[in-house]
Amino acid sequence: MKTDSKALQGLFDKFAEVLNDTLDNGKAVVDKDTGELVRVTPDAATLNVVRQFLKDTNTNVAPGTHKATNDLAAKLPFSGEQEDYADHSVN
Repeated sequence: MKTDSKALQGLFDKFAEVLNDTLDNGKAVVDKDTGELVRVTPDAATLNVVRQFLKDTNTNVAPGTHKATNDLAAKLPFSGEQEDYADHSVN
């Protein structure tokens, strides 16, 4: 069976659109009291899906080039400079 590249690209685009909508407007859930669809802040599992999607698609932002990413990095409790990448060998 041959892979339909156009269909695969459409699926990829739709998935990216859904992730963007979730980040912009919140995660759609059903209110258990009213039965209505409401939007809530994305939970950790949802954010992890976004993170993994970006990682799997090799999406990177060069340091200092994207304000939102820079602002997020500035809030981290570490700078990243503490890590010694030279020796991660397993004995």
